Amino acid sequence: MAKRRIRQRRTTGEKVVIAIAGLCAVALPAWLMGGTFLKERAENIALARDWSVDGRPCPQITRAQFDARGLKAQKGLIYEDVKIYRQFGHLSCSSIANDGGTGLGVYAVCQFTGPNVLRVVTRAGEWFFEPGIGQPATVATPHGEAHCVMASNFTLTGDRRGVGDPMDR
Repeated sequence: MAKRRIRQRRTTGEKVVIAIAGLCAVALPAWLMGGTFLKERAENIALARDWSVDGRPCPQITRAQFDARGLKAQKGLIYEDVKIYRQFGHLSCSSIANDGGTGLGVYAVCQFTGPNVLRVVTRAGEWFFEPGIGQPATVATPHGEAHCVMASNFTLTGDRRGVGDPMDR
């Protein structure tokens, strides 16, 4: 006949030690990840603020007007699944978290020194803007919709944000 094992009950002290160890096993990673999340969120909000530009809207034209006037926007790049073409000038782009840096997902923001004409293609559609020669502009594509304002913080001197246009190299 097999001997029956008798299980000893844990003392109150042992139960407390096990409970504290379990709490630490859950709380420490949560604390570390929460701190990282809050730091990244603050950085995303600051980046969104840096790239936010106020200005009057760029004149928008239709595809038919673009084609009829023989306008060309041959310089381009693909950034965050957005195709951005311009006629002249330089650009700098950055990925911005949705909803002012607090949301999930990112969208492209590009600033231009003087593009004259812009063509922006996203999954949601195609937009044409004509800010004019030498007129700085900023294009943002939150939630896939292109918006353009006739202002930009981008200059060729000392700008360290985002990336430049790889097609200019």
